[in-house]
Amino acid sequence: MAAEKTREIKICLPEELFSLFLPLQTQEHLFKARKEMLLAIRSLIDARLEALEKRGPGKAETKRKIKVE
Repeated sequence: MAAEKTREIKICLPEELFSLFLPLQTQEHLFKARKEMLLAIRSLIDARLEALEKRGPGKAETKRKIKVE
């Protein structure tokens, strides 16, 4: 299976230029979308932490020897 090649283009603009190119409504929408993405990630982390806490400390698996030929 061939590895897929991807490209990422990142454009960094000073905030003054950002406001020149994008209408205020677009800027607000992008800010809210970024916030929602961070909240979604936090929700995922919280769910994983809760699942780990419910599972408890658990019992450590005992080590065993495996015969290799």
